[in-house]
Amino acid sequence: MPRYLTVVLCFAAIALSVPAFGQASPQTPPAAPVATATASEKIPDGGAPTFLRPETPEQRMARIGTAEDPGIDPDLEKIFWRFGKAYQIHKYDRFWAVYSPNRPDLNLIRPMGFVNSYRELYQHNEKWTWVWQEVSLGTEEPAPPPDLTKSTQSGRRYSQSDIDYFNYIRPEYSPLMPSDSDVIVRFKESSNGLPKQGSWRNALDLADMNGDGHMDIIAPPERAGGMAPSIFLGDGKGNWKFRPSLWPHPTDYGSVAAADFNKDGKMDLAFGVHLRGIFVYLGDGEGNFTEVAEGLPRDFGTRRVVITDVDRDGYPDIASISEGPTAVHQQVGPSARLRVYLNRKKGMSWELLPVVDDTKRVAGDWLTVGNFNGDRYPDFAGASIYYSSVDTLYVSKGEKKWELIGSGEGKVIPIVSYYQASAAGRFSSKKADDVVTSYVRVWPSDLNPKLIAPPESMQVTGIDRVKFTPKGAVRSPVARWNGHYAVTGVAAGDFNGDGHDDIICTHYVSAEERDVTLLLGDGKGKFTRAKLEGLQLRPSPTYDLKVADVNGDKSPDVIVMYEANESSPFGGRDGSIQVFLNDGSSRTTVAAAK
Repeated sequence: MPRYLTVVLCFAAIALSVPAFGQASPQTPPAAPVATATASEKIPDGGAPTFLRPETPEQRMARIGTAEDPGIDPDLEKIFWRFGKAYQIHKYDRFWAVYSPNRPDLNLIRPMGFVNSYRELYQHNEKWTWVWQEVSLGTEEPAPPPDLTKSTQSGRRYSQSDIDYFNYIRPEYSPLMPSDSDVIVRFKESSNGLPKQGSWRNALDLADMNGDGHMDIIAPPERAGGMAPSIFLGDGKGNWKFRPSLWPHPTDYGSVAAADFNKDGKMDLAFGVHLRGIFVYLGDGEGNFTEVAEGLPRDFGTRRVVITDVDRDGYPDIASISEGPTAVHQQVGPSARLRVYLNRKKGMSWELLPVVDDTKRVAGDWLTVGNFNGDRYPDFAGASIYYSSVDTLYVSKGEKKWELIGSGEGKVIPIVSYYQASAAGRFSSKKADDVVTSYVRVWPSDLNPKLIAPPESMQVTGIDRVKFTPKGAVRSPVARWNGHYAVTGVAAGDFNGDGHDDIICTHYVSAEERDVTLLLGDGKGKFTRAKLEGLQLRPSPTYDLKVADVNGDKSPDVIVMYEANESSPFGGRDGSIQVFLNDGSSRTTVAAAK
């Protein structure tokens, strides 16, 4: 018997022995439904399935978020990839369903009303409810396993332009790595005083929080742990000490960015909070923080905030990207997924400025700000948990205006991809930034091999560099690996002291192994791979890495924050924070002998 049926029967047996918490007959939701069936589809038992409210086909696909429509009688054993996570559809007897009358826009129901567990509704009819259930594939990587790669064009003929495009992109479905350099960059771990347990994500920041001239670490609240941020004071030598601080109220995990919003000489903090919004705390330099809320969202789930002066008034502003639709926030109705909050009244008030319109499919856990086109206004590179979306790069077109780049033929931002971590750096010019973006790219499994031979790898993950020229943006592949294991962090810095920006990235080798790659830039857009000593990642999941000069020697150091690995022997609390000091670089012995 399928597992989901066993669960349903067990719940039903319990329900017969307790007073009813739901209703005596299938409950009617608070909005008029619209059937999702078509005349050619087989109607399941209980009638044509419907959703909670009328929706167009485009709205339906945006809500579902899958590459292929599961249909009105979905396969209950199939795994669907939606919004960067894996799901199955579970089916329950509607007799026990309890809907959410106060917030029908959340699409949530309790499929077994006497159990206080909400699920997102897929569809229902007179007899059944179908709900989304997130499943674990061993990691939380934003890429599907091989059986999840059905194309959105499944079941129909590809056009000639499609065939031409896949002929163009096919060579990029194979590993690529710059040649090895004879440079060794050495690191020394300096994590004394930092936590060795916990669950830390998504992004920390570094700033001098107590005015002693040394960089300190600010970490957002732990996931499923403490509800307060943490500050670890540095001594400039790689040692750290936790500083108790007074926070306005508990909050959840996400990211943090430091800036002096009110120009009082004391560092303030902005938090992007999972499922909640953006929180700004003004600091007094002594560990006490006061909240400012005017103009800031409490209905904009985000796990990434960055600081930039958007309007060039001398005061730092906040940019943020949506984490994407969730079971709690479906972003129904107008909601720009990439937005700026302008600093007003010296940090006491904030003004919303959308960077994109409501139709742009950009969302994820990464956001990069840079100067891509050489003007005086900031540009943005976002992530995309939306499969095959190309709405990720935005270049300024004057004050408070941005233009989407690379959305045409798919050569600047290739399709059939997810986009994750990014970074900006002077990789090929001293006048403007290039942006490097990481991705997971999937070859369409239904593409007829007689039209195009399958590539070497059906899935690749890698990094591309995009340079902005007067004639348009140009993409250059930098590195690629086989498989769907994501690049979890990218940053830029001059690690070998030659005056050119380099790329450092963390990525999965397997579900249990992490690795670091350092690519040394030549200032002309080319890279070679450095040898690393002393920088070894732990097996726990990471969501970013930070590059900063921790000890004041004018060399970039590396800071990594780990989420707990739920399968660890420490009861799922083996997350930590590590600092690796740049200990210099040299040529290999063989090179020196020459």
